[in-house]
Amino acid sequence: MLHNLLHLFDLSILDIIDFLLVWYIFYQVLKIFRGTRAPYMLLAITIFAFIAIIAQILNLSALNWIIDAFKTVGLVALVIVFQPEIRRALTSLGQSRLYRMITRAPEIPLDEIVDAVYWLRDMGYGALVVIQNRMGLQEFVEEGVELDAVVSALLIETIFYDDNPLHDGAIIIREDRILSAGVRLPRSSHLPDPLLGLRHEAAVGITEQTDAIAIVVSEERQTVRYAFKGQLSAPLEKEELLRRIEEILYGKE
Repeated sequence: MLHNLLHLFDLSILDIIDFLLVWYIFYQVLKIFRGTRAPYMLLAITIFAFIAIIAQILNLSALNWIIDAFKTVGLVALVIVFQPEIRRALTSLGQSRLYRMITRAPEIPLDEIVDAVYWLRDMGYGALVVIQNRMGLQEFVEEGVELDAVVSALLIETIFYDDNPLHDGAIIIREDRILSAGVRLPRSSHLPDPLLGLRHEAAVGITEQTDAIAIVVSEERQTVRYAFKGQLSAPLEKEELLRRIEEILYGKE
């Protein structure tokens, strides 16, 4: 029956595969851009493309000249305007299950990190710890003070002690090393609670642009949360935080 239908519409198996691939890519693009300004801009581009086709068919020379002149400039403008969405799309690709299957999960001393952040919480200190996942964070590492030190609870606690000049920024951890401290991170404007502070904005901001995990300790509220994929968790206790981070890092989410 399928063979007869294909013959009726003059289709081949490759035509169907081609259609399904285009549909899947289009669906993924819409899912990535959902909630942003991109769908409206894509609609405008579609209208522009329709006008260009009509101008070509009707051989409207003046309109064709304007469209040809706009093509190169328009392409560059689109890359600039869509820069946040393009970054978001590439980040989503890096967070896909396929990518996780072909890359090695980092070995991180999570017990040391978790012990440190809950000690800081109990002592009333704030902290922001960024754990590198599979995507590199070198561009952010260079924004801080290079340490390249072995991860230990004591060192993390010392960095975020109030009298330490590096305590206001974030630390970035890759595997068993603290790469840098005092790092300034991009801030997000999409927080579930507008009363949350700058550390929470930075935690969400870095995870919107990368696949990193950010642990944030609030000195005012004495809570510990984590951010991943631009989403901020509710306050968590030690065992639950450890379990969730392990799920993310080792592909069990």
